[in-house]
Amino acid sequence: MNRILIVDDDPDILTVVQILLKMNHFTVMAISKPENIIDVIKGFSPGLILLDVALAGADGRIICKKLKTSIETRHIPVILFSAHYDLVNNIDECMANGLITKPFDSSFLLETIRKNIA
Repeated sequence: MNRILIVDDDPDILTVVQILLKMNHFTVMAISKPENIIDVIKGFSPGLILLDVALAGADGRIICKKLKTSIETRHIPVILFSAHYDLVNNIDECMANGLITKPFDSSFLLETIRKNIA
């Protein structure tokens, strides 16, 4: 499935990643607030989620762990984004499928997505 959900509170990152993924034939939905992420997942049915670690008012690691421990969403690969490498020391704890540090190389982003997408 080539559907990707991007969750990031930086509008520039959302725009750049959305354009890059659409140019590479992915169907993309981008949201800046994770409050309704479960409803968005149910409606969009992503094959992969790109999730920022440091969201305004939320911790992407906690969101990731909730997604990976839920029967409804645990099958969806979650790749974390982070500009702060020290925030991802416990990537195994949150059960993420991978990590992309910001700034990121577009070819590495695409390679990571292709390796993990359901």
